[in-house]
Amino acid sequence: MGREKALLLLPDGRTLLQRQIDLLRAAGAGSVAVSVGPGKVFPMMNASPISDAVPDAGPLAGIAAGLRAAPPGLVLVLAVDMPEMSEKHLRRLVEQATAGCGVVPVWEGRCESLVAVYPAALAVSAEAWLAGGQSAPHAWVRSEEAQGRLKLWEVPAEWAAALRNWNSPGDLPRP
Repeated sequence: MGREKALLLLPDGRTLLQRQIDLLRAAGAGSVAVSVGPGKVFPMMNASPISDAVPDAGPLAGIAAGLRAAPPGLVLVLAVDMPEMSEKHLRRLVEQATAGCGVVPVWEGRCESLVAVYPAALAVSAEAWLAGGQSAPHAWVRSEEAQGRLKLWEVPAEWAAALRNWNSPGDLPRP
C-alpha cells in the first residue's frame, strides 16, 4: 500500500481504523481491542490497543493477541482493510458461531480468517502455532476446523464485496 492502511481517510472524515471500531460497536461488541505492531500508535476512540503476540509475525500474531486479551467466550475479529464489511454481515457471522465453536467464512475456497469469530480459548493454540514458527492463519484455521473448534461457513455470493480488502493504492476509491 505504501502507507499505513489504518490511517487512510474515508470520505466521511474517519480513518479506516475508526470505521472498523465503530462497525464492531454497532454490531454489538462489548469491548474493542486493536492489535498493533511494535512501536505503532494509532489515534482511536472506543478501543484499546494491544501488542501483537509475536512482533512481525503477521495477522495470526494479531489474532493471538486479541484472543489472549479477550474474556472467555467468543471473539469477533475484523481486519482494518475491509471497508465494505457491514453490521449486517458481522451479525450474520456471529449467528453462525456456537458457544464452543467459532466460525470462519469461506469464499471461493479461501478461508477469510480476518473476519471471523473465534473462541478466546484458542489463544493457546494460536500462540503455540506461532511458537512453532508457523504464521499462516489459513493453515491454523484449517487445523482448528479439523479438531472441531472452528466451523467453516461458505458464505453467499453477496458477501464478495464485503470480503474484499484494500492491499494496493489501486484498491482505493477515486475522489
